[in-house]
Amino acid sequence: METQLDLKKEYELLKIKYSLPEFEAITQDFDIEKLYDKETLFLAREIRRIINEKITAYTHLFETLINPANPPIFVFQILKNVSTRDKEIMQFLYKTLSKIQLKTMKLDTTYSEKNEIDFINNTFEIWQDIKPKIYGLFESFEKNFENGNISKKQSYFD
Repeated sequence: METQLDLKKEYELLKIKYSLPEFEAITQDFDIEKLYDKETLFLAREIRRIINEKITAYTHLFETLINPANPPIFVFQILKNVSTRDKEIMQFLYKTLSKIQLKTMKLDTTYSEKNEIDFINNTFEIWQDIKPKIYGLFESFEKNFENGNISKKQSYFD
């Protein structure tokens, strides 16, 4: 419990200094509570790295959907019925998330608390914008999967 309070207290200090999002909001979106058991002198950098874990996961997922190479069979079933609009959304999301990843790689080269905070704030804002698009896309995928027919006779190339 003490480490939870310490993390929240340290975050609140950064929040006041740099106008960060509310602790609960950033924790809901990026699971920064993973830092409860981690001691660090560079909290902003660690928060950025946690955020990047989620961004990386989604970037990889969209890359697999856009350019499937040996994905699970269910991915082919989803892609078989994906609309042109959904394909455009996937491309947009992939590009947006890839830009974020480039920024985080750049930040890994030279530490600057201010740059880390800018990244956190900017990425949080971007995430608020794209989160509904991602959710809607997955609702569409779910429908495509439910309405599809997976069989050995049918393949992605049919």
